[in-house]
Amino acid sequence: MGHEWDVARMRARLLLLAVCAMGCAVRSEGKAHLLIQKAMLTNRPFAGKDLPIRYRIFNVGDAAAHDVTLEDEWSAEEFQPVSGLQSGTWSHIAPGANMSHIVVLRPYSYGYKTSTAAKVTYKHSESDDQVQVSFSNDLGPLPVLSSKDDDKLAAPHMTEWLTFIGMAVASALLPLLMFRPAQSHAKKA
Repeated sequence: MGHEWDVARMRARLLLLAVCAMGCAVRSEGKAHLLIQKAMLTNRPFAGKDLPIRYRIFNVGDAAAHDVTLEDEWSAEEFQPVSGLQSGTWSHIAPGANMSHIVVLRPYSYGYKTSTAAKVTYKHSESDDQVQVSFSNDLGPLPVLSSKDDDKLAAPHMTEWLTFIGMAVASALLPLLMFRPAQSHAKKA
């Protein structure tokens, strides 16, 4: 399971790097250009536990973006909103600036949950009638673990620790016990 998370993280980082590289390559010619990153702020989502999601909006263009709106949809059957809003609005985002938005959800049950790309709309100027649209990455299927898995991962692992201590003591005492009879034979001779 850990390997899957590492692969997913690597994919997300490569996607962000590719998007940033594309953003640098785009000639904005005095216009705003927004890039959006959607990320889960926890390594392991569990059913019944908070799942924070962060949206980062970067303006890589040469001008401010106006009337910026973020919209994302999470299934009401799969997630309960805990805090934050699934949408956000900003009057403008300056060139070179970024904004963060966090929403906290709680998955109702375990299993793979769906996540779609968030949508951001904006205008190049306040008086512009044409609305620009950008989309974030999607998180793919989210593997939400059960609360039993949470208990297993958070347990103190007493059996494992006792086994470790027993083996450590045995490995320290075994040479000592083997050396003592040799000493007693040497003293008698």
